[in-house]
Amino acid sequence: MFLVEKWMTRDVITVRPQEKIIDAFELMQTRGIRHLPVVEAKELKGLVTDRDIRLALIPSPLSTPDDRVFHLGALTRVHEIMTTDLITVAPNATIEEAAKLMAQYKIGAVPVVAQGRLVGILTETDILHVFIEMIETIQSSSRIDLELRENSREMLDAVYKLLQENHVQVISVSMSPEEKTGATIYSFRIARTAIEPLVKKLEKAGHRVVQALE
Repeated sequence: MFLVEKWMTRDVITVRPQEKIIDAFELMQTRGIRHLPVVEAKELKGLVTDRDIRLALIPSPLSTPDDRVFHLGALTRVHEIMTTDLITVAPNATIEEAAKLMAQYKIGAVPVVAQGRLVGILTETDILHVFIEMIETIQSSSRIDLELRENSREMLDAVYKLLQENHVQVISVSMSPEEKTGATIYSFRIARTAIEPLVKKLEKAGHRVVQALE
């Protein structure tokens, strides 16, 4: 299972509510980031993005060259433009849960909070790294689909035991019901191995192998 705490950035760069947005923007530019959690007394107060700051700094189309809009914008404080109604996740949330929130609310990052304290931040880039690892794992793994009908729990335990006895590393397991037969198909993603001998052992033990991909 891919958990947020494994993939989040722990050494979070933050900004204080009273800092000028121009200083926050320079910090973003220097550190190559687009999201800054706003923290005061170790408590998460809000989040400011590079887009928030750009919008605050860009002069209105109705401004004249003599207007001091940019200058006044530069004097704006972070707390004046930060988002306070935050979407956050816990460290033990799954990457899937975090990704769904980011897609639902159209945000590029979520602060990770535990017991009211900021412990990390998860960004779109972090999510991409997860998917890259997942793809690499799939490309370097094998798959066996088994049909289990009755006493699925006992049969599943028996399959796990057989795989362990043959030193097969289980990466993930997914299941899908077969409406026509009433059976359940369990798909085992395992570390790449010689698949034919393993299939023979599973079948000899009484398990029905639906599909095997090396």
